[in-house]
Amino acid sequence: MVSLDDFAAQSEGLATLIEDVRSGRVSHAVLLTGTVGTGKRTLARLLACYFLCTSSTQRPCMQCKGCRRVMNGTHPDLLMPTCSEKERSVKVEHLREIIHALSMHSVEGGERVVLLENAQRMTVQAQNALLKSLEEPDGATRFLLTASGDVGLLPTVRSRCRTARLPLWPTKQVADELIRRGTKPEQAREIAVLSGGSIGTALAMLEDNDLMRVRTLCEETFFSLSSVRDVPEAAVKLRECRDDADALLDVFEQRVREYLLYSMKAGSEPAAVSQTRCHEIWLRAEPVHLEHVLSAVLDARRYRTANVSLQAVVEKLLYTTAEEIN
Repeated sequence: MVSLDDFAAQSEGLATLIEDVRSGRVSHAVLLTGTVGTGKRTLARLLACYFLCTSSTQRPCMQCKGCRRVMNGTHPDLLMPTCSEKERSVKVEHLREIIHALSMHSVEGGERVVLLENAQRMTVQAQNALLKSLEEPDGATRFLLTASGDVGLLPTVRSRCRTARLPLWPTKQVADELIRRGTKPEQAREIAVLSGGSIGTALAMLEDNDLMRVRTLCEETFFSLSSVRDVPEAAVKLRECRDDADALLDVFEQRVREYLLYSMKAGSEPAAVSQTRCHEIWLRAEPVHLEHVLSAVLDARRYRTANVSLQAVVEKLLYTTAEEIN
């Protein structure tokens, strides 16, 4: 399993956070933000294990009863909302057990952890219900929140948390983690590139052939246009992707942003896989042209909601991409 040290290697901010956790200097409330798949849930669980671990030597040991119960969600001093992941919002009634438990001592007499994953899903009323506990914490309670961003969280909630943003993982580190889990090196590298730095996506691709197929298709089409003459062939390949159209646009947008950050000297060089035939052309693209491609992706999404035929949407996006990049 990924460790706290693996996260500490991701950025200076995470290294400082984890060092402060280990030294006892960390705030009572921590908010972990970042894009999907960067490991927010995993890091939050590791921190919960650290606080509830019973080992006298290494924390979290991931072997003791405390760590095991945190990981399977059965620790009596790990407090989480009662709603399911499928529910769109976390309401006050989902937090009633937590609010009641916070008025009492911990079950096992030690620390307890309130774990709020996807905290941006909490309604305003739910966030306000937790504010008193965040404002006047007792010394034995830790709050761990995860969120995809600041949108949806009240300023009063954010201001009472120490925020740490999880960056995208380097391609090599994603590949190394996949290899450690038994993936063949060549396949691990390709998945690492296609994941776009999302360890969560990379792990999902190991189990979901459709996800792997969509990402490979994106490289074979949008990132293999040497000129507008290649558009008809690419359009044929995309003709049968109706059920995956939204996922395809998501992947394409993510990859274009990687090249844009690189062109602006704000990100590392995007990696390529065997299906990426025009990698060098994308590396040379000017920021203004990459921004035009991103605008075209937004247009494509609008056309989709307006029920324009998928073939027309795809062909327009392909032509715009070929013209801008070449």
